[in-house]
Order: sequence, then C-alpha cells, then structure tokens
Amino acid sequence: MVSRRQTRLISKSRDQWAQIVSGTYFPLTLNYGSQNGGFQGSLNVWKAEGSGYSLSRLNSQKVEYIRSKSQIAEDSESSYLVTIPLRAGVFFSQHGRTLKCPPGNFIVEQGDAPYRFGYEDTNDMWVFKIPDQVMKSRIRRPERYSQHCFSAQKGIGCAFLEFLMICSRRVGECSAEEQNHLFTQAVNMLTLVLEQDERVLGSSQSHMKTAHLMRVERYISANLGDPELSPERIARFCGISVRYLHKLFSDTGYTVCEWVRVHRLDAAHRDIEASPEGINIGEIAYRWGFSDHSQFCRMFRQYYGYSASDLRSSLV
Repeated sequence: MVSRRQTRLISKSRDQWAQIVSGTYFPLTLNYGSQNGGFQGSLNVWKAEGSGYSLSRLNSQKVEYIRSKSQIAEDSESSYLVTIPLRAGVFFSQHGRTLKCPPGNFIVEQGDAPYRFGYEDTNDMWVFKIPDQVMKSRIRRPERYSQHCFSAQKGIGCAFLEFLMICSRRVGECSAEEQNHLFTQAVNMLTLVLEQDERVLGSSQSHMKTAHLMRVERYISANLGDPELSPERIARFCGISVRYLHKLFSDTGYTVCEWVRVHRLDAAHRDIEASPEGINIGEIAYRWGFSDHSQFCRMFRQYYGYSASDLRSSLV
C-alpha cells in the first residue's frame, strides 16, 4: 500500500516556526532582528519513508537561522541541506566564508559544522535534506562545497532543480522503495553539478588528477557488485599505475579498498531499508560484492554501530 508522504506545516508565531524548522531539519536558533508582532511561515515536506531524505518547500518572512556547536554536539545524526532560493537572495556563512546566493542558485549547508543562514525579505525556497553518510559516500570531502554558490538556471543544475520539483509531485504515488530511489537519483544529479564545477576542481588539486579520480570513482560505482574488484583491476581499466591510484586517494581520507567497502556497505544499507520483508540479507550482501556473509555482518556493525538484522527489524 502506497502512503502519501506530504506534510503541510503552517506557523503564525515565532516559537511555533522555530519548532517546525528544527523538527524538519535539525535544531537551529532563530533570530528575527528588530521585527515586531507575529510571524508567517509555511512548510510543505515530502519524506522518503524509512530514510533520512526529505524535500521541502519553505515560505516565510525575514529570519536568520543559526547552527551552534552545542546543538551539533547534542545531535545523534547529521545531514546536509541543499537550499535553492526562488524569491529573494539568501546569505550563508560557514567555515569563515560568507556567501550571497541569488534566486535560482543554490548552496550546500553542512549540518555538522556551525553556520549562519538567512534572508532579509519574505522568501520562497526548496530545501533538499540529505543524510551525512549518503553525501560522504558519493562525494569526496563534501564540506568543500559549502564554500561556493552553484547555478540552477541552466544545464545540469537546472535539470537538478526540475527533478526535485518532479519528486515533490510524484513521491506520494510511490512505494517506500521507489521514494528512496527517487531521492537517490536526485543526489546523483547533485553530484554531477558539484563535481564539474571548475572552482572546486581547481581548489585543491590539478584538473588532470581530478579527472583521473572521477573516472576511478565512476568505475568503482559501476562495478561494486563484482567481488573481484581490486586496486589492480581498477588501475588497469583506468590506464594508470597501481601506485598512482593509491596516490590519488591519499588526500581523500580513504584507501582504495576502504572507498570500495564504504560504497558497498552504503548500497547494501539502502537495499535493506528498501526491502524490510523481502530479499534476505545474505543475498543483498552477495549482490554488492561481499562473498563472505560473516565478514559482511562484522563490517556492517563496525561501520554503522548496529547490525544488518537490527536495521531490518527496525523497519518491520
């Protein structure tokens, strides 16, 4: 049975708006400046059942949102927010840099680092919430992207925005598995927008090195289910030496094998979430390149802090 996952939340007071926003995204402190009187705000929220994804359409009067270290310390989960203002520009400050993002562009907010975000006029915006682990498993050092404003007015950026709009119209018609796939595709499109940006490509490494690393990552993603995937095979396909392959990963925080393992675990985690009473866990592990079931179970618990069977039980 398909359930409709849209929720509409309306606020006519500051306290109520603070509760709505913090409950939808994560705890935030709100600053209304010198405004007097009441406050008008509304949120339409679409969630993927059984996952940390959400998409929302936010409308409100002028406000500033502050994410503090104490709020981060009290949070058990972390997320990234992709915010696309439509009516008025927004300001965003994180990691010592302040951005001004005009309508039709977007920013990436890192939820596990302090920041300030707001707008001086009544605004309308899309906000795509992505679990921290999802971002980090698809994008190298995603915190880099909070330093830039990205265009959603043409090309793949515009396609990304249009796809989010499609998700809002269709997610309520989908099963839990389909909802998760929709938002996963949105993340894939976001990845394309971010990783082709010249400012980020040139910020920490040469274009050639980045091009090699992106090719390697795409090959790994396309072959996760192959238990024979190895550094030697990856290097041979990408036309580089094994030594250079390891050098490419030296500043990512992962070894090549760790990167493969994390992506496999993430894929298995998504499949378990999408089929709480379906395919058995051993089959899912095998599908994603784990030939030893006990080793998969051990790695899964070590990485997530709970077992694959615990995950499945929590979804039933």
